[in-house]
Amino acid sequence: MSTDLAIRDLDFEAKVELHEAPPRLVLIGNADGTIVAHFAGLILDLHHQLVADTARAVTVDIRALEFMNASCFNVFVNWIGVITELPAEQRYRLEFQSNPAIPWQRRSLKTLACFATDLVKVDG
Repeated sequence: MSTDLAIRDLDFEAKVELHEAPPRLVLIGNADGTIVAHFAGLILDLHHQLVADTARAVTVDIRALEFMNASCFNVFVNWIGVITELPAEQRYRLEFQSNPAIPWQRRSLKTLACFATDLVKVDG
């Protein structure tokens, strides 16, 4: 597999662990408008890697993500859209690990799971 992908900012960190099974995306801190373009690029790069590696799932660990603005959350929505455009045999699942103590995660991920029941799983 290729080298790991990452973003490091003052208040936000995203790291991709491709060597895990399934691969993991870990998000930490505050995802606001200052990182949305970098975050969208990271997700696109990760998507291409997951398709190339014929992954069946990716874990998205947001347990330490305190805040995510709507623009950054929309990156998840767009990601699901890109996955649904793949042929069925190339699609993979997004398995979110959330923190039930953070209210926005409960509300937003519940909506996201309803939007794509076959592609999104939420734990937490």
